[in-house]
Amino acid sequence: MTHPRPDPAVPHEVDFQHIPTGGFFAECTHPNRAAAEAFAVDKLIDLGEDPTEANEAVKLAGYTAADAHAYAVRIYPTRT
Repeated sequence: MTHPRPDPAVPHEVDFQHIPTGGFFAECTHPNRAAAEAFAVDKLIDLGEDPTEANEAVKLAGYTAADAHAYAVRIYPTRT
């Protein structure tokens, strides 16, 4: 059974996980998937992640966290 892809135009949540400790932080909402991805890439780079790894993690991020190196990111549509 196939599932429809989430609507990229609806608001999206972003949160991060520090992989070594398992702690989640910085949950926030953005107006759409593109804005959420831009924020996530910038934040991962600010946290010291390699830009290439940050971009790859953000592309894969969904309800399940996608790992960069020391941090993981989730990006998913909000439920209304």
